[in-house]
Amino acid sequence: MATVNSSAKPVKWDYSVDFLSVGSGGGGMAAALTAKLEGLHSLVIEKSGVYGGTTALSGGVIWIPNNHLMPSANVSDNDDDSLRYFEQVVSDDVPREKMLSYLKYAPEMLKYLEVNSLVKYDPAPVYPDYYSELEGGKSGARSLDPKPYSIYKLGISLVKSMRRNEWHKRDSFSLTASEAHMIFSFDYRAPLIIFKRLLTYWLDVPSRLRKLPDARLTLGRALIGRLRKSLFDEGVELWLNTEIKTLILDSGKVVGVQCIKEGVNFNIEVKKAVLMATGGFSHHRALRAEYHPHQDVSQWTAASPTDQGDGLFIGKEAGAKWSMMNYVWGSPTMIDANGNVEAFIVGKSMPNALIVNKSGQRFLNEAEPYEDFVKHQFSSHKNIDSVPAFFIFDARYRKEYPLGMMLPPGKYVPDVSVKGLIDSQWLKKAETLHELAQMCSIDPQGLYDEVAKLKAFAALGKDTDFGKGDTANDRYYSDHRVVPNPCLAFEDKGPYYAVEIYPGDLGTKGGLTTNEYAQVLNEDNAVISGLYACGNVSASVMGDSYPGAGSTIGPALTYGYIAAKYAAGTL
Repeated sequence: MATVNSSAKPVKWDYSVDFLSVGSGGGGMAAALTAKLEGLHSLVIEKSGVYGGTTALSGGVIWIPNNHLMPSANVSDNDDDSLRYFEQVVSDDVPREKMLSYLKYAPEMLKYLEVNSLVKYDPAPVYPDYYSELEGGKSGARSLDPKPYSIYKLGISLVKSMRRNEWHKRDSFSLTASEAHMIFSFDYRAPLIIFKRLLTYWLDVPSRLRKLPDARLTLGRALIGRLRKSLFDEGVELWLNTEIKTLILDSGKVVGVQCIKEGVNFNIEVKKAVLMATGGFSHHRALRAEYHPHQDVSQWTAASPTDQGDGLFIGKEAGAKWSMMNYVWGSPTMIDANGNVEAFIVGKSMPNALIVNKSGQRFLNEAEPYEDFVKHQFSSHKNIDSVPAFFIFDARYRKEYPLGMMLPPGKYVPDVSVKGLIDSQWLKKAETLHELAQMCSIDPQGLYDEVAKLKAFAALGKDTDFGKGDTANDRYYSDHRVVPNPCLAFEDKGPYYAVEIYPGDLGTKGGLTTNEYAQVLNEDNAVISGLYACGNVSASVMGDSYPGAGSTIGPALTYGYIAAKYAAGTL
């Protein structure tokens, strides 16, 4: 690929817009929508045949400090608390002006989309900041859960072209993040939620006859569905199967792009701004090997398969500077026999389980924030074989709790119904701990010793090794029927189970260096005129940290919004 200079070689334009979003994840779509609402002719292009990017595969949660919905959840916030917390958590390499722009414009973005589009969120009142015990941390409501949306309102044709995981395609009903929390923390409302959702699902006869999953879109699919319908209603086009190949510059300013649209060369003139929103480089094996030299990490990522680093290379050809390339949105992951990857978030903090390495030893607090989990797994692996690690659980865990989307609780889906998972050895099952240790090739004595300590910690109510259950984050997904510590228990009754856990990610978080207005900077930290970036193609405002649930999508939407408003001259 080569960047074209139109002053040296005239370009024949096939199409002209004011604002172009390259990538159809949350940030790209929100930016194109904002640009249109601000009076610009905008367009979204997507290289794959489905839209939504990694956002569609995610929980859709956004982390927005001091947002206008917090009072409805009886949580107070202010600029001082937000900044105080942010300064403690975010790494030192994040420019202060960029931090301040996020804290200023993120709440504004949320209110703007709520007023001007179909995008709607509910505060998660008890979803705490991941380090809520720090000064300025909050017990909830900075993280927000997308309101569900109907496939019938979106339209079946648009539903069919949305990106989905394998388990999204299965015949199953959907839950919001808040509903999942109530169910899996055994809130008194849990039975009613399950009954209502199942009843609604089975009464939706048209969806059942069409063999569609739940007509109720939740999580990332709800956000993406709402954005897609808002774009449609505003007349903003989204072109699938349209891959950007180069930026076209004139005297150093980005004035257009060369792309391949449905297999044909196509030049798009862009009068105001090109926004790179192409996602990270989670699946680019060479870049991962260079910046994340921890075996072949690209096979452990839960990011969209289109995350191949396209936007990074195209930006660099225009002189863009890369930064924070060794950072990821770390999350433990599970990989089934078909290679499908799922982030392991919900079930890891529950009681009746522990995570051990090949020596049978625990090496972390299983319930800690998932980015910390991955860092600790890699750190342990330097001394003892900890990749993969093994999530060991007893019969009570199997009966009561989910293992992500891959394995619902046994009381709903018994072992006989998941025989394929057991036969494939993805789910290892044994009548004794010794037999399970042998199946996993881990030290049986080490496992015995850790289980004995776990039982002692459960009786005491205190994990004196790693502090599991000490923080609000630890206890968010936990069984409050278990006392004195809802994260600690283990029983002497088989069968016992194990699943391999990998130090994966939800996406990379390094890339094109941007300023507080989402403008891309060159190696001299000067603005590349007409070029913007948001989401995982850009160096994150969070740096090497993860302040709370939604720290990925919140900034993607915010800097997409900032880019559109700045390009339109209305910020």
